[in-house]
Amino acid sequence: MYGYHGRALIVDLSAKSTEWEAIPESILRKFIGGTGLGAYLLYRHCPAGVDPFRPDNPLIFVGSPLVGSRLTTSSKFAVLTKSPLTGMIGDSLSSSFIAVEMKKSGCDALIIKGRSETPTLLTILDGEVNFHDASRLMGLDTFETETKVKKQIGHWTRVACIGPAGERMVRYASIANDGGRQAGRTGTGAVMGSKNLKAIGVRGGSLPDVYDPDGLNEIGRDLSRRSLGPATEKYRTLGTLANVAVFDALGTLPTRNFQQTTFESAQEVSGEEFHETHFVKNSHCANCTIGCEKIVVTTD
Repeated sequence: MYGYHGRALIVDLSAKSTEWEAIPESILRKFIGGTGLGAYLLYRHCPAGVDPFRPDNPLIFVGSPLVGSRLTTSSKFAVLTKSPLTGMIGDSLSSSFIAVEMKKSGCDALIIKGRSETPTLLTILDGEVNFHDASRLMGLDTFETETKVKKQIGHWTRVACIGPAGERMVRYASIANDGGRQAGRTGTGAVMGSKNLKAIGVRGGSLPDVYDPDGLNEIGRDLSRRSLGPATEKYRTLGTLANVAVFDALGTLPTRNFQQTTFESAQEVSGEEFHETHFVKNSHCANCTIGCEKIVVTTD
């Protein structure tokens, strides 16, 4: 089926084994990538009633049929698991180059099961899966971890990893990728930590075919032109922090873990304030023309 490889890579950390599982075309058409396909795979692979920190609770990374295309904003991926924060299905979204490399590695989804006896770095390089000791990475933050993993297995490798919070299984810990990107909701980093999996390094070489490459590229050019219009101006200028002051004024700004809906210092952390006093430059996810991530500097 166009846009997909039609298979998932299943990694068992306990047995240090891997297998490829075919995903039927009927399923790919019904659950179109991302959270939809991830929810289906979680339903299939997660035992009923399992504790989120048990080895058989799967951690699933899944992209979409548009990942790797020239369509702007298409480099999203979802991470799904049974959430240790809620005890229910947990899905968290992130984006950027790791989504593309995971797609190029030959899988539409990565399903991680089991628990390693020792801290582990999982690598998927051009379709070859290996397990490496990650003891030397323990205790490092995500920026330090990514730097060391790239030094070990190659600069062009893309990395997803956890920091000390994930290692300690803090129930709202996140998974970081590509520097500052985060799968930040539902405690996916805690589940990764429970599996003794410190980091994942991915690099691939082949994308699946698309039905009409020329037509897709033309759509991509049109979408890129429209993405530079007034509808996205606030994100290009202020980033996603543009919503802070607006949501606070509306009384819908999640504050102190949703205990409150306004924040007394909202203006000090607003997009307007950061743009005025701390802005350095925009940063872009893979294949994105908007650049809603901002590089800032502070003297505090």
